[in-house]
Amino acid sequence: MPTIYLDVLLLQSLYVNYFLLRAAAKLTHTPLGWLRCGLAAAGSSLFSLLILLPPLPVLLQLLLKLLAAAAAVVLAFGLHRESFFRQWGCFFLCNFLLAGLILAVDSLTPRGFAAWGNSCCYLNFSLFQLVLFTAAAYSLLHICTLLRRRHRHTDDRFQVFFRLGSRQLVLDGLADTGNNLTDTFSGTPVIVCSAAALAPLLDGTPPEQLKGYRLIPCATITAQGLLPLFRPDEVCIRNCTTGKSRRVDAMVGIGGTQQNAIFHPQLLE
Repeated sequence: MPTIYLDVLLLQSLYVNYFLLRAAAKLTHTPLGWLRCGLAAAGSSLFSLLILLPPLPVLLQLLLKLLAAAAAVVLAFGLHRESFFRQWGCFFLCNFLLAGLILAVDSLTPRGFAAWGNSCCYLNFSLFQLVLFTAAAYSLLHICTLLRRRHRHTDDRFQVFFRLGSRQLVLDGLADTGNNLTDTFSGTPVIVCSAAALAPLLDGTPPEQLKGYRLIPCATITAQGLLPLFRPDEVCIRNCTTGKSRRVDAMVGIGGTQQNAIFHPQLLE
C-alpha cells in the first residue's frame, strides 16, 4: 500500500462524498443546499479513516458502509420516513457504481492509482487532477443536457393519470418550468391541480384525510399562501405526441382554477 497522507485522504473523501450526495439528491428530486451538503460530506468523510485500521471481517465492512451511507443521508436530507430508504439506496448505489468504476480503471493501469483497505479507497493522485476530471465530466453532462433540452418538443401534448384507491382520473397535462414546487419534507416534485379538476378523484374526501396530507408555502406572481398536498397511489404521465408513458414519483397540490395538471418537465427525465 502506498503512503497515505491523512489530509489528502480526508479531503478526497469529502470531495467525492459531496458529489455523490449531489447525485443522490438529483436522482431522488430532493433539494439540497451546498452548505448542508458540504457539512454532510465532511462528517461522512471520517469513515474513510477505516482504511488505516487492520483488515476487518467482510460482513463488518459491509455493515460499516451501510451505516456510513445512512449517516450521510440523514446529515444531508434529514430523517424522513417517506423518503429515507429511497435516498439511502440511491446514495449507496452511487457509491457502489463509483467503486466499480475505480476498480475498472485501476485494473487497466500498470501501477494502479487506488489503494483499498476495509472497503475504503485512497486515490493516488493530486486533488487538482480530481477537480479537473470532475469539471470535465460535469461539463460533458451539462452539454448533453442542453442538447437534449434543445431537441425537446415544446408543443407536445400530455395526459396525467392519477389513481387513489380504486378511483382513477385522467387530466390534460401542462409541462411548465415555472412549477418548481417540491414537498418540503421529502423533496418530491408537486403536480398542481385545481380542486374542481380533482373532484372526481377525491369523491368528497376532505384533503386532511388523504395520505401524506400536509401544507407547504406557495408563492405566485399575484399571491402567496399555503398549498395542500397529498400523495396519490399512482401517477403516470403520457406524452400524447410520442405515445410514451412514464410512472413518476410525485405529490399532488390542490390549488388554482385550471382544468389541467401542471408539472415540471424534469419529471419526464
